[in-house]
Amino acid sequence: MVVEILSKFPVKSLLRFRCVCKSWYELFESPSFISKHLKAGNSNTRLILRYVDSSDDPEFPRLRDCLFLDPTLANISLEEDLLLLMPIDDHLRGPFEGLFIMFIGGDEIALYNRATRDLKFLPKLTLIDNLESIYTIMFGLGLDPKCNYYKLVYIVTYHDSELGEVLNDSRQVFIYSFSDNSWRNFQGFEFGTYDLNEVLDCTYHNGACHWLVPFGPFHPLCCHYVILSFDMSDEVFEEIQGPNCLLEISPEHTVFGLYNDSLSFLVFDERESCFDIWTMKERYHWTKEFSTTPILAVDAPIGFWKNDTFFIGSNTEELLLYDPNSEEIIDFQHKGCCFTIFFDKESLFTLKG
Repeated sequence: MVVEILSKFPVKSLLRFRCVCKSWYELFESPSFISKHLKAGNSNTRLILRYVDSSDDPEFPRLRDCLFLDPTLANISLEEDLLLLMPIDDHLRGPFEGLFIMFIGGDEIALYNRATRDLKFLPKLTLIDNLESIYTIMFGLGLDPKCNYYKLVYIVTYHDSELGEVLNDSRQVFIYSFSDNSWRNFQGFEFGTYDLNEVLDCTYHNGACHWLVPFGPFHPLCCHYVILSFDMSDEVFEEIQGPNCLLEISPEHTVFGLYNDSLSFLVFDERESCFDIWTMKERYHWTKEFSTTPILAVDAPIGFWKNDTFFIGSNTEELLLYDPNSEEIIDFQHKGCCFTIFFDKESLFTLKG
């Protein structure tokens, strides 16, 4: 009962509670409690919006990261420039499980916990090629539930700048263990059939990292998507087929994430001008949760939010929040493109040591 109550407190309070007794200090340091606290803190989770803004100068658009200060989004005017709150803003990714990831030159990575203000530089990677040959970087972060510590998966794809070709056969996979602060090279999986050059960020769920990847060459108009998962305990890659609607779909018409704590897809049906939500509540079995009524002047799913709501994009490049229960639409007054949303969760994860 005490653990359940404590898991709902904000990080700032828990950091003070560490001084109460030794058992509480050890509890707050344990990865299992950190994971439990992340799941329990949904009500305090805030929205981070990343997008390309061309409102000031259409010829020179800039990437913006907005942090909305009101977790309920009742007051969307309260926002801050996230980059001004970061110690380093080089190639910022995330947050994921409460941690921001910053890539510094390709072979060096820094992690930052904004709630505790911990900053950690990881050991440098040993790459098989030079930094200029890095084409894309793909990663996943999550808890190994068997060993009860966190791991970071880092996948590098190279290209030949002279030939202008992506070197799909020379990918490197690294696994970083937080328990001993070290990288190791992972081998034993062939990526030849997957196009990892167009992969978005990782979704962690139930001890595994998941990426939505094109099966075969990427095409901007129509792709066959599958889920590539990596079990953080057994360290095994697995391919998971999505619902049949993903066999041939435009990349801009689907997003992948968590909906009511299940792996899910938000898919835009262009013919019906509506959105479908597919969830996997049982392994390998997809169910269509519901379809919205037709919504005019929209053309893109953006991502899932709280309380059954989700973000969509209008055909005039505006961000909208849609509530399928009330059918209410909120205009966020942000005009741009390439919208991506993130959950800013407070994490107790310590990066010291």
